[in-house]
Amino acid sequence: MLALTSLLVLLRPSDTQALSLGYTNGKLGTYSSAVQLLSVNSRQTLPVQQSDLVFPDYLQRSHIISVYEEKVAQSPDSSIFLRLLADQYLRRFREMADVEDVLRAEQAARRSLALQPRHNQVSSMLLASALLSQHQFRSALEVLNNPSVDNPNIVSLRASIQMELGDYEAARQLLQNLPEEESNGQNAVVARYLELTGNLASARQLLDEAMQEMDSFYTMSAETRAWFHVRTGDLAFAAGDLALSEQRYREALDLFPRHIAAFTGLARLLGAQHRWQDALNAANQGIELMPQVETLGYKADAQLALGDQKGATETEDLIGVVAYLSKVKGIYDRALAVYYTEHGIHLTEALEIARSEVAVRDDVYAEDTLAWAAAANGQWQEAQRAAQRATRLGTEDALLQFHAGMIALHLGNRESAIKRLTQAVSLNPQFHHKYADQARQVLANLMRSVSQNNLSHS
Repeated sequence: MLALTSLLVLLRPSDTQALSLGYTNGKLGTYSSAVQLLSVNSRQTLPVQQSDLVFPDYLQRSHIISVYEEKVAQSPDSSIFLRLLADQYLRRFREMADVEDVLRAEQAARRSLALQPRHNQVSSMLLASALLSQHQFRSALEVLNNPSVDNPNIVSLRASIQMELGDYEAARQLLQNLPEEESNGQNAVVARYLELTGNLASARQLLDEAMQEMDSFYTMSAETRAWFHVRTGDLAFAAGDLALSEQRYREALDLFPRHIAAFTGLARLLGAQHRWQDALNAANQGIELMPQVETLGYKADAQLALGDQKGATETEDLIGVVAYLSKVKGIYDRALAVYYTEHGIHLTEALEIARSEVAVRDDVYAEDTLAWAAAANGQWQEAQRAAQRATRLGTEDALLQFHAGMIALHLGNRESAIKRLTQAVSLNPQFHHKYADQARQVLANLMRSVSQNNLSHS
């Protein structure tokens, strides 16, 4: 979530002051040519043949931060330096996944706002982004909840938070008031809304155009450019275009080799294709950067498929450790509920996590997680209600449709089951390493049964 919302802060014209200050206060080494380009406006478009160049800003991030920390120490009452420092902390969090940087960003943004409560909208957005990364969704919304503010980036960020909380009507009302000339950050939010509300093709087109435009700006952050490739890869996967999806993920890693979401997406895709050794390699690379439950789950699946039961058990133990640490921080990871449910373990805990997640943010994916966990626990009425809410927007996600179809089948609604399962395999024939084959088999049995019934009544 932070990746999407903080783009609205980070995608304003790059802070060339910050970069030049960081570089000129340190040894430039092989990056002297990059500094020369800082005099060029960050949004100047490069010729097509140069669009594959990457600005390695992340290599100097810690040095830039140390310079700004020194400036803040020298001028502790400067709201501007504190704002710029908070911005850099968030950038490093996106690059290095150090949670301490989120806390540092929150503190710096709060100090900036305390010094300049008015006309300090960027600090408000930075504070909201820091809170979002800690799953403090409503607190983040409160920071920005001033209806009189018509800053398009703040409006987009509020819409993004509303989507995370499951209030899609509020998000729609906010987005429809955006100016026609939208930034790429705002387009990313609009694309997310389109994706969730059953307009996958439109979302893909909008995000692909934004990605291409981002790639033409040399001084745009490497990680930010990579994020757009990851998101277009996610949407390509949802649409069943696995070759393009893999291409986008690998492009993201070429742009920014530490992109955890790219490794996670790649591991999911490769696992869905039963390319298990490649999936294991991708998962391991992501886990080396940060052991997330979702990526660990893909690793365990690959290990099981490759016959490494001992390794899979060890990975599952690590999933438990990561889950415990998240719970201590008050974060209930829906990925943990998904893993437990799919593997038929700790089902009571999976249901508890899913219910807690819905209480925190009632979006379609929280409802989908609850539906599948409730079904696994035999709570079929709860599962049906959650599945109906998860699919109410017509979200073109094969896994959501599969879950709803299987729940409908158990409750005797064959017509709905056929509709949902057909949509699942039509959207992406390889949407899941296990469920895609199951969907085809169940659908074939249902269609055969319907044919036999028709013959018997003819």
